[in-house]
Parts: sequence; C-alpha cells; structure tokens
Amino acid sequence: MFSYDLKDLGKAYRQYVDYMAFWSSMLPQERVLHVRYEDMVIDFEAQARRLINFIGLPWDDACLRFYESDRRVKTWSVTQVRRPIYTESMNRWRKYEPYLKPLLEELGPLVHDYEAELEGTKPPMFG
Repeated sequence: MFSYDLKDLGKAYRQYVDYMAFWSSMLPQERVLHVRYEDMVIDFEAQARRLINFIGLPWDDACLRFYESDRRVKTWSVTQVRRPIYTESMNRWRKYEPYLKPLLEELGPLVHDYEAELEGTKPPMFG
C-alpha cells in the first residue's frame, strides 16, 4: 500500500498528476474542475461558490457553515469537520522536510513547479 512508504507515495502522486494531465487534455475544459488546497483555505467562500456552480447546484449559505452540522461524522477528520476552514496547515510540511527526502526525491520537480504555480511564476499544471 502506497501510504506506508514515502517513495511509493511519491510514485502514486506522480501517477495522479499524469492522470489529471491526461484527462485535462482529453476532456472539454468545462468537464474538469481543478481545486488547489491553498486557494480553498485562503478564500473558501469564492472556491465553494465556484465548486457549487461547477456542479450546477444552487448556492446555499449553509455551505459556508458546514461545521455547524449536527450530522454524525465517521472519519478520522471529525475534529476538522467541526471547525471552520483554517490556514494554519499551509506549508506545515516544511517542518518535516528533512524526514521527507524519499518523497521529495520521487516527486522530483513537481514540488518546485507547484510552488511556482502558486507564486504565479508558472502556468497551472492542469487547464
């Protein structure tokens, strides 16, 4: 299972990038929506509206208050589901960078390319 080995995780992520690049090139632009984590946490409302619009549903302000739901949550992320979107986790991985060498080596230039995309110095990977 890829989640137990950093090198395998890097291979799986590269495969995901290849799949997304393939489908983004094969399907009409309006069929695939790319959502970046950083965009979602920096401007949650705009990204939530973009997502809801993309799937053709009417907007509901409850989308912004998802954490107020009293529905049962059956995932390990229950504490995250019960609080508003937050930005504290952005770049948190850097603290662990020395321990992530096998993953970073496997990802190759993908990390640099993604960061350049976020900075606006490189066009988006997809679309």
